[in-house]
Amino acid sequence: MGKIYIALSFFSILSLLSCEKKTSLNQSLDPSPRKFDDLITLMPDDTVSIPIGQRTNVFSKYISKTSIRGKDYLGLVNENTNHLEFYALSDDAESFSIKFQQEGPNGVRTIKAFEVLSDSTLLIGTSWRRELYITDFSGSVLSRINSVKKEREDGKPYVQIYYTNKPLIYSRTKNATFTFAAGDQDYNSPGLWSGTYFLKFIHADPLQMEHVLNLPSHLSPLVYSAFFSHSSHLLRGDNELIVSLPFLNDLLIYNIDSEELTYAAAGHRGHGDILPLDNPSPNHDEQEYVESDSYREIVYDQETGYLYRFAYDGLDYKDLDGRRRTWDNKKPSIIILDNNMKKVGEYELPQNKFYTRMYFTHRGKLYISINHPDNNPSEDELIFVGLKPMKR
Repeated sequence: MGKIYIALSFFSILSLLSCEKKTSLNQSLDPSPRKFDDLITLMPDDTVSIPIGQRTNVFSKYISKTSIRGKDYLGLVNENTNHLEFYALSDDAESFSIKFQQEGPNGVRTIKAFEVLSDSTLLIGTSWRRELYITDFSGSVLSRINSVKKEREDGKPYVQIYYTNKPLIYSRTKNATFTFAAGDQDYNSPGLWSGTYFLKFIHADPLQMEHVLNLPSHLSPLVYSAFFSHSSHLLRGDNELIVSLPFLNDLLIYNIDSEELTYAAAGHRGHGDILPLDNPSPNHDEQEYVESDSYREIVYDQETGYLYRFAYDGLDYKDLDGRRRTWDNKKPSIIILDNNMKKVGEYELPQNKFYTRMYFTHRGKLYISINHPDNNPSEDELIFVGLKPMKR
């Protein structure tokens, strides 16, 4: 694979762009936008171009920046060929690819997500959502983890869900993996969920497994199906799991050590809490997602201490010609929180220019793909714009 080419293209980038943390959970929802100190903004700084050839889809459903042998890579799930692609983010490293078998002794079915456990092992999540796989870097399965041995009190299994953002989270310091497993196999009715948010694996001998993060009971009747599971999660530091629900203004902060759950105000300048929805229906998830103001991705940059949350304005489900719109057509903005989880800025992105499902942080910048379906995307090149946080 070719090297990554980084080029400053400030003028071309410019043409593309025309409350504090609480100590206890609030039991009510607030439809009013939260006030904040507008101290930080983002500035386009450079672009990263990654040649991928014709094998990889520019619209990968899962990418993650990771470190292997002290080098930074952008890892990408290639469902077209069942490869993991690792693209080097510096000139002193080489890009490489790992092919995974779908059947046989080393079969893992279709790859959906991954985490790097060490310089020689990977954790793989796949379409067979009842197992996780520990593999080496040649694609050989070293061990399997059955994730449904421990069932719920109602007899239904906990099943991993991979259409969330960052469904697998690995902590090297705690040697533990947190995988999103909030629902059973079919839960299209209000209040039907597992009662916990993550399945925690401690990689020891024997393997230890427990369910953690009980969500507040007042949210249970308000969320269901995709409205509950299309969420985003990340690990901040060694002991904080951050959870972003699509229609809740605040972020949830779960302390792994104390098991304390708190809020952090992280709403859009024009949005309050969107829950409860007026007429929720399990048969119209997509339309309600498109028409509602909402949140999706969160990402933490450990180099700067900033946490970014993507917010989206709702729009009509069909355009004037009767064509259906998707979430990718919603106008995005980026909410900026500082290291104290206080909102300090918000930055608007142009509509239909940035493919916000694909992003990473690197060298103090937030990189977002411009391979948007309506932005004449390249078919053989991943292109990211680097946004640098700046004081106003």
